[in-house]
Amino acid sequence: MKNFLIGSAFLLTVVTGCQTTDTAVTPEISSTSVTGHIIGRDSLYTGNYLGLVVNDEAENVYKVVQTLQQTKGVTYLNIVSNFASDFAQLRERIPLYQYMLLDQNRGTDSGVQINLEADQIKSIYLNSGTKLTQWPANSKTSSIRVGDTAGSLYEKLASIRQVSAYATTFERILLLTKNLSKPYDPAMRQSPQWYFAYTTEPNRMDEVQIHFKDGKVDHIYVTHYQTR
Repeated sequence: MKNFLIGSAFLLTVVTGCQTTDTAVTPEISSTSVTGHIIGRDSLYTGNYLGLVVNDEAENVYKVVQTLQQTKGVTYLNIVSNFASDFAQLRERIPLYQYMLLDQNRGTDSGVQINLEADQIKSIYLNSGTKLTQWPANSKTSSIRVGDTAGSLYEKLASIRQVSAYATTFERILLLTKNLSKPYDPAMRQSPQWYFAYTTEPNRMDEVQIHFKDGKVDHIYVTHYQTR
């Protein structure tokens, strides 16, 4: 997984449309955004790309992306606008993802970004860029901590959510980066777009945006980058 930190302003772009490439990120964080010079774009409204077939169902597309881990070195899949509208559903959904964000509806610097790796919390950041070892930072009772297992995260978040000072942080819950080693999440079908990037040759990368309509692939955009 490539862990990354995104500010609240950029997050609003991510959750409502495709990811931009001119976003400032904290230097110590590897970003899943592609940086480099765009050298071309392709649009597909029929046919397929890398086995991703226009008009195919989302679940079948996910299986194809999983195979691209081995064949193309794809390391992540981001799911746009993949909100958890029912907090109770998080019990089953959290372990399927590598990145989640908790924030108010309007987007704030105090929003919490949680990165998971190998079924454990690897890092916790605020949207402001502050790195934490636990959140809430000063809590002596209910908190999540670096090293906590993905399986324990739901119960801990449920306890924090009951504290009035942090209740509004749960207004917007986004599950963004899918763990490709985990099963398909049916809620992904509601997303308007998935995207990933991979290296095609030295100093070249492609970013692939898969756009959906009613749970089926509507079209695919491929942007080609010169990275050096």
